[in-house]
Formats: sequence, structure tokens, C-alpha cells
Amino acid sequence: MKSGFTLSSGIGRINRIETFLGLSSLSRSPLQLFGDNCAGVYSWGSKPYSARALRIATQFALPHIRLEDGFICSLGKHASNRKYSIVTDNIGIYYDATCPSRLENLLNGVDAESWKLDDPGMVGAAGELMARLVKAGISKYNHLPEQSADLGSLTDFALIVDQTVGDQSVRLGGMNALAFDEMLSDVLSRYPQEKVVVKVHPQVLAGRKRGYLVDRAQQLGLTLVTGDISQAQLNACDSVHVGTSLYGLEVLMRGARVVCHGQPFYAGWGLTEDRQPLARRVQTRSLSQLFVAAYLIYPTYVDPVTNSLCDLATIVDHIEVQIEQRERVGGRLVCVGITPWKRRYIDRYLFNSDYNHKHLSVSQFLRWDSTQREPAQVLVWGRKPPESKVEQALQRHQITRMEDGFVRSVGLGSNFTAPRSLVIDAEGIYFDATGPSKLESLLELYNCSDIDLHRARQLMHVLLRERISKYTRPSDGTFDCTYYQGKQALLVVGQVDGDASLRFGSGAARSNLGLIKAVRQLNPDAIVVYKPHPDVVSGNRSDGIDKNCELLTLCDRIETELPIDVVLQQCDEVHTISSLAGVEALLYNKRVVTYGRPFYAGWGLTTDRCEFARRSRRRTLDELIFISYIRYPAYLDIASGEHVSVEQTVKALLSEKHAATSPITEAGIRKYVNIVRNIKKGLTYAA
Repeated sequence: MKSGFTLSSGIGRINRIETFLGLSSLSRSPLQLFGDNCAGVYSWGSKPYSARALRIATQFALPHIRLEDGFICSLGKHASNRKYSIVTDNIGIYYDATCPSRLENLLNGVDAESWKLDDPGMVGAAGELMARLVKAGISKYNHLPEQSADLGSLTDFALIVDQTVGDQSVRLGGMNALAFDEMLSDVLSRYPQEKVVVKVHPQVLAGRKRGYLVDRAQQLGLTLVTGDISQAQLNACDSVHVGTSLYGLEVLMRGARVVCHGQPFYAGWGLTEDRQPLARRVQTRSLSQLFVAAYLIYPTYVDPVTNSLCDLATIVDHIEVQIEQRERVGGRLVCVGITPWKRRYIDRYLFNSDYNHKHLSVSQFLRWDSTQREPAQVLVWGRKPPESKVEQALQRHQITRMEDGFVRSVGLGSNFTAPRSLVIDAEGIYFDATGPSKLESLLELYNCSDIDLHRARQLMHVLLRERISKYTRPSDGTFDCTYYQGKQALLVVGQVDGDASLRFGSGAARSNLGLIKAVRQLNPDAIVVYKPHPDVVSGNRSDGIDKNCELLTLCDRIETELPIDVVLQQCDEVHTISSLAGVEALLYNKRVVTYGRPFYAGWGLTTDRCEFARRSRRRTLDELIFISYIRYPAYLDIASGEHVSVEQTVKALLSEKHAATSPITEAGIRKYVNIVRNIKKGLTYAA
């Protein structure tokens, strides 16, 4: 592969820039210019230094390649270096109407790839992708959605789109302050004032930026809006007037009539009414052909998770996941009692770059709470005892709770392994059966589609085949299962003593010892195998019975060697208070008896020793897995800090599992070395 030269340090800071450009390296060293390996000189758009970059390229007989953000570029604020697409142009740049660009040549039919504009497959894909972008509200940068503009019952109005002073597309697209003023005058000559609406940037009204139209529009008493224009409002709009704003193309996709007063790249092809026709643009193009050129051919897309080249459909899939997870967070949170090593990755889960959450220790929160007059939205980890001071204080606020998800990591949380999944629940938390939770509501009310159920079955197949559980073990060799041959054993699954799931989800049995006694009493002649929790086996936690000699008289075997998935396959029944192993046992088609109130009980899939007053719906295993493993949790890619699907998470866990060699129960100095490594990874999570 070739290398490239740039004068810009900013270009070099863009994540995966070499992948975008197809280079082995991009350097500011002049040594790159000598020799046969330099692919070209790269600059950003029409920045002032671009003229110097062009001179250098000419001097060394190298291509000069301009870069810019693609039209589906990123998600959220502060994402300038985490881009999903970049356009590269060796002719000009798309927003500079003073000279041709590669995009213009594509649309004019003189580029080598122009034939793709007539390819039925690409035109069909363009139609599908445009529909997806419109439905999901995906745009160039995908910032937090603004509050929808309130236009009441206004109809047949003209919408004028203002732009900010200093925008390069304004200067190079045939617009300036006078041209914006003339645009407003032109619209006012055609519509009464009460039918004219000016859309301005919110930072212009806040005084942080300058616009071209806001002062005169305020003087005339015109309606000013900063929020999103809904599809219903756009349907009631007679015309949308733009200078060079990309918003004009985005509303074209939504069926609006667009009048261009400048010369944006999408004008001049027969799709818009143009006040400044451009003689160079000689073709008539459909909206689908324009989309093929601008969105499918012109940009380069890189998957932020795999770091490989991809297509727009992959990026749309990815952004839809990000938007879904961001909507779950819902707003700015006061995060209480989150330990420092967790904050880095939790901020990624919570989109802190968009919401700017506030972190307080428990003592800080109690002091802060005493000064607050209005309730705040507060996030806490898990659930504390109801009598604790923090839980008492939380009663005055809207509470969102967070916990580990059900496909968490390779390695234990108690060894400070960062989680690949978390649940964020504004109704309760899944292990707390004393009240409802979002998971319980979904299991009671959500109707799964055929696509949902197919996805669940595929996931179950992978979980079983690859032996993925909550705490997946590194790759193991063979296991000695001779003890279980010819035996019908009952497996009793232990939990950590004092765990919140025991405090808030117990019932017929309230402790590990109580569970074992209940199982033995109900099955006096059975072979009973007790498996302690991995945290107990590792020595990080206690199960409350580790020194109780009575255990040896109640159980036939204490299983500490075989991993949970292997033991589940060897035993005929599983008995538990509320362990997630109950769900994993259902995957292996085992009879599961619950002595507490876990989230998966009460739906007709388990034999339950407790009653469930709130749970009336019968569920299939496919439905349970879809709702609890796919619909409920949030999944995050560790390396990129991007939200991903459960399928992507499982794939990453498999790679991590096969790369690791040490068991999660390892003892000695290696265990503590790994703990230190995990803490460091947590503190630099997705840096």
C-alpha cells in the first residue's frame, strides 16, 4: 500500500484515516514526498492551507486530494474525529460551485463510475436507503434531536433556511449576506408575512453564532423556529428555500418542494427550482440517481467497530442502534455512587458527550439533594437496602438504575473486567421483584414479531454452540465428566451471599444454605450437586456457607472444576433462587425449579415455588430470550466505544475467548496482574 502526505495535524487525528484513504500511513514528514510510494497530498476541503497543499502537489507532480465529511458522517457532539464517512475528491470539492468536483462529474456522466447511476440494483438500493434515512431521522451529524418546531395549524407557508456566517459552502456556493437578504425579499414578495417561517440555528438565537437572516426576520416579526420540522408540518409547507444548506437535499427526500437561491451540489439537475442556474450541470437526474452519486459512490464508509471498509447500509444499521440506545438514556442524569473505574465506560453507555452527566459520590449526593427544590433524574448502580440513606433520598427523584447485562464479558466483574453489556432501567431493575421493572413490563406487554423470534432462535443457537454465558470462560480443553455418567443429578446453583438479587428476589429460600436444605427435603434420595458462584470459587466473594460443615451432609458433590455450561448439560434439573443460570438451563432444555422471583420465572417456563401476582402472560423461550437478551440490554464495543448489537457482542466475546488462555478462577499472582490490567482498561475505556 502507498503512503500519503498532509500539512494538517487534524487530518492525522481522525480515527481510521488510513483505512478511509486506502493508505499504509499518512504523515506530515516531507520525506513522504520523495520516492515512488506517495499516493498524493491531502488537505481538508477549502481550508486556507489547501492552496499551499496544491502548490506542493504540483511541485512534486502528485495528485492533490481534498477531504470532507460525508453526508452521513457521525453521531453526536464532540465526534469530529470519530467519523463514519469521508469524501475524497481529486477534482475539487462538492460545495465549491466555482469549479467542477468529482461529484459534479459523476452527475454529469463524465466520471468513470457514472454508469452506476443507471444500474437498477444501485437505484433500487438508493430508494430503500432514502426511506430508511427518512424514517429513522438520520442526517449528516445526528446530534441530539431538537424540540419539534411549533407551527400550530399553519399551512401553505414558505420555510426559509438560514445558515451561519463563515460556512464555506455559503462563500463558494454563490451566496453572501446580500444574497440571503435578496432570498428573504423574494419570498416576502410571494407570500404574506404570516406565511413565512425562518429556520435558524439554535446557537444563533443563543448569541453564540451569527446568522444571515435572524436580525431582519425579527424586525419584520416573522416566525422563527430552531427545532425539527415534522413530516406533517413539511407536508403542509408550500416551499422550502435554501442558500446552500444540506437541509434542502434532506427535505427533498421527504417530498418537499425546494427552491435553491445558491448553487449547492444537488441543484441544477432538475430536482430543484434554481435561482442561480449553473451552466456546467447539463444532465437531468432523478432523486435516486442523485442519491447514488452523493451517498453511495462519492463517500468512503468505514465500520467504526470492525475498522474495515463498508457500505452505507452497514452505517445506517449502526446509527439506528446508536439512536435507539441514546433514546433509552433520555436526558441528562445525576450519576450517584459510580466508582471512578466504572465512570469511563458508563459515560460511553450514557452518551455523556451529548448529555454531560453529573457524577456525585454518595456523600456528595446526600449534600446536593438537601439543596434541590426540583426533582432530578438520578442514575444509581443496582439497588441498595430500602432503609439506607441513599435510597431514602432517591425517593424524591426520578430514578434510573443500571446493572450488568446477561452477556457480560470474558472474565469476572469482581476481577474488574469491563462489561460489554449493561441494562438501563427507569422503571426498576430486573432482579428486584418487590416492584416492576422495564424488563417485566416488556415480558408482560411486548409483542414479538416473526423477525424477532427468528433472531432469538439464531442467538440461542450461537450461545449454545459457542458456550457463551454471562461470564464466559476463556477457551478450555476437555473436561472430566465421569462422575455424572449414569447418574440423574440435581444441580443447585449458588449465588453470592448478600447479593442484591437475593435481597430483592428471594422467596421460598433466602440463602444458599436454605436453598440446599429445601432441595434435599423435597428430593431426599436424589443426587444433589452444589455449584458455587464463580466469584466464590475465585475467592473474591463468599456464599455464606463456605465454612459450614453441614453442606457436606446435604450435597453429594460440590462442583468447583467444571464450568456452568458443562454442568448444566450433565444434570437433569436445575434448582435456584434467582441465578441467571436458570435461563441458561432453559436453553439446554432442562427443568428449572425456582425458589425466588427471578425475572424469567412466572411466565410458564419454570416450576416456581413462589407466586407472581403481576406476571399473567405465558411466554415461549424464544420470546424470553429476545426480550431479555436483545430488547432489554445495551451493548457496547470496548475498543471503539460504539453501541453494537448482541450478535456483534457475541462475535467479539468469541474472539476474546479464544485469545485468552487463563481460567477465570485462576489464583496467585497472575490473577492480581490481570486485575490491575482490567482496572487500567476500565480507566482508559474507548479512549
